[in-house]
Amino acid sequence: MRAARIALGVVAGAMLYVGAVRAESGPVQPREYRPGSAALAATANIVFMPVRVVLAAVGAELGGMVGWLTAGNEYAAEDSWHLPPFDGQMYLQPDMMNGEEPLDFGAYSYRMHVTSE
Repeated sequence: MRAARIALGVVAGAMLYVGAVRAESGPVQPREYRPGSAALAATANIVFMPVRVVLAAVGAELGGMVGWLTAGNEYAAEDSWHLPPFDGQMYLQPDMMNGEEPLDFGAYSYRMHVTSE
């Protein structure tokens, strides 16, 4: 019981200390508002993210099996993890819809232009 109180006190103190720290930020850059890109990215993520999570899980299992079948060779496992379907970004962002930021799948990079400027 005493250890729990001490741990709670340490955690509370850490939270108070972190809350008091001021963030250092640079000057704010004005940006162009694109609500269509944000809505499209959010809607597309409804389908994209579950597919990417499944692909990442399959890639993790495949890498584990490759590592196990090659007697623990980490390089062989990492090579299978970096195959294009298993490696890359897990979600779409509004900047990707304008082509400002690429969508990466392994070594492949795509620039989408699906919304008007």
